[in-house]
Amino acid sequence: MSAALVLVGLATMTLGVLGVHRFPDVYTQLHASSKAAFLGVAALLVAATLDGDGTIIARVVLILLLLFLTTPVAAHAIGQAAFHRREELRSPAAVDEAGPPGEAPTDLEP
Repeated sequence: MSAALVLVGLATMTLGVLGVHRFPDVYTQLHASSKAAFLGVAALLVAATLDGDGTIIARVVLILLLLFLTTPVAAHAIGQAAFHRREELRSPAAVDEAGPPGEAPTDLEP
């Protein structure tokens, strides 16, 4: 069972790396990297708990809790920085609800 979770974690992280390499803009790359970072590492950590004792399980729970709290915050900070740098969406099917390209929306705080 732990070998299967390791393979799932590695596959998830590999797909995340490919997503960062292949996606056209910072927003879609950010989506791929944040999902791969959390889900891939979580699968690897759960695999480590299957054969571990209580101290390993406690450490894994703390690491997962920290990842659960910090990954979305970091992704939001990077996305907000890209927005303030006026990075445009380059995805063909993307819809920018913030307004026309190159123009900051008026209802958002700086």
